[in-house]
Formats: sequence, C-alpha cells, structure tokens
Amino acid sequence: MNTKIKIDKNSPVPTYRQIIKQITSLIHENQLKPGDKLPTERELAAQLNIARGTVKKAYELMAADGLIETTQGRGTFISSRQDVIPAGRKERAQKLIDNLLEELRKMNFSYQEIKTFVELAIIQREERLEDFNVAIIDCNPESLSIFERQLIFLRHVRVTKFLLDDLAADPEAEKRLKPFDLILTTSTHYSELLGKLPGLKEKMIQVAVSPSQETIMEMASLSPVQKLGVVCESQNFLNRVVARLKNMGLTTGPVPCLFLKDEDRLPEFLTAVDVVFIPPGYQLQRKKENTAAVQNFTERGGKVIVFDYQIERGSLLYVEEKISQLLNP
Repeated sequence: MNTKIKIDKNSPVPTYRQIIKQITSLIHENQLKPGDKLPTERELAAQLNIARGTVKKAYELMAADGLIETTQGRGTFISSRQDVIPAGRKERAQKLIDNLLEELRKMNFSYQEIKTFVELAIIQREERLEDFNVAIIDCNPESLSIFERQLIFLRHVRVTKFLLDDLAADPEAEKRLKPFDLILTTSTHYSELLGKLPGLKEKMIQVAVSPSQETIMEMASLSPVQKLGVVCESQNFLNRVVARLKNMGLTTGPVPCLFLKDEDRLPEFLTAVDVVFIPPGYQLQRKKENTAAVQNFTERGGKVIVFDYQIERGSLLYVEEKISQLLNP
C-alpha cells in the first residue's frame, strides 16, 4: 500500500500521534476501509524516514483502541470492528483495573481499603481538574458547539468558546487568552492565531477535524442530481459543508442556504430542495408553524442530514495526553 501519510517534523505533535491522526482521518473519509492492509512497521518507517519504534508505538495504540488488528503471518489491517471501538477501550480499562486489584491484594489490602484508596484518588484528581481551563477557537459557532460537546469527556475541565473573528478584531486578545491552560484550534486556523498570539505558542494546540463517520456515510449515499440545501447559523459553517460536498463530487457550485435568522422562510426553502444539511442539535421543526412543511418534505422523500464535524480521534488522544502532562509534571 502506498500511504498518503506525511510527517511534519516541525510540528509540535509527536510523530506517532501524527500517524494515528492521519490513519484515523483516512478511515473517516472512507479512503481506508475495514480489511485494508497497512504497511509493515519496517515498510512505513522506511517510507516516512523515521524510526521503526515510532511506527510500532502508533500501531500498538491503534490496536489497543480497535482501529487496527494484526494477524500473525498475514500483516496489519484496518479493523472490521470499527463500530465497537468504545467496547475495546472498556476491555482495556477492565484489564488495567484487574491488574491493579491483583497487585494491591498481594500487598494484603482489603477490598474496602482499595475502594477507599481509589475514591480518594478520584476526589483529589477531580479537585485538581476543576481549575483547568481550556479555550477553543474556530470560525463558526456551530463547530464550537460541536467541539465543546466532544470535550465533555474531560470532566471538570472548564471549556470557553471563542469565535476567530472576535479575537482577530480584539487588540487585547492575547491578554484575554493568557489565563487559559490550553488553547485548542483547528489546523486551518493555527498559523493565523500563532501570528497574532505569538506569546501563547506553548499553550496552543492544533487539532485535526473532519466530518464524523456517520455524516460521511450519509453523504456517500447521495446522488449529484439531488438538490441540496443547508440550514445553519453562519456563513463559515456553510462554507465548510460546501467544501466537503465539492470534495465528494456532489456539487460544483454554490449551495442554497437558509440562515436561522430567516427560518420563517423554511416552508418555501424546503420545496426547492431534496436534501437538507443541519448542524448537530438543530431541529427543522423547531417552530410549530413549520411542522406541516417539514412533514410534507419527509413524506415526498426529503432527507435531513446532520453535518457532525468532529475533532479526530488522534487529536483527542493528544489533547488528553497533554492535559495529563500538565497535571502531572
């Protein structure tokens, strides 16, 4: 397999994380499918001109999360169990817990004592996390809400959203962001922000983003002859949807959009389209007076697709690792 992976040696992201991030992206974009064979550790290391141990670490982490699987004598493949990745993580966690319990029992601690130790450790960690502040920056409010929802797994971490345009117009932007422990932005905006906020370079992390696997699958089922439309809040979110549609060959020109401020025009808008893309959390029938129009739209075969744009799994793993490093220097 001739990989599309490219390593940026100037990036603050560790090389093995770059490999994980890019393979995950190729899976989400359906360029790598379950059963596809990956290069061997030696082959990929040679292609990328990096140490074999770096590839080995990336492969081991992806295997632990169920993204890939290795068969002795045959090679490494994209896992056919993509829909059970969370279960794989639970199994890994259970194994770690079992090992810990076994070691503590060997030290003659009772189960009640072990339970007390664990509860105290969790309380202490939560208290430390309560003061950890993360800023997320992007060009549209829809994506900010999506990213905020993804970061819920970082319990007790305070997340604050910032629009890119607001910061660009604020001469005190660096001062506003200085109190934050970490600043997350997309790879698209990283260079721009770094140029405006050079003093915050050590706190700034660029994350890769892409449509969710479910969104990609929904879009892949569409035909170029279908009339597409978007209902959203911002022009930037519309641009992101249109860029993906063009990338998939589903449109070559502009796509009609109804902005939320004009949602009274929804019945008229729905009569002119076959497929509507909406941000996560939005319902077309939000207003009672639009219920009949939405019902007519779906009854004639109209389709509603939630355009769920997410931080990629590899980037989330890196963010989690960075927070752990900052909390445990």
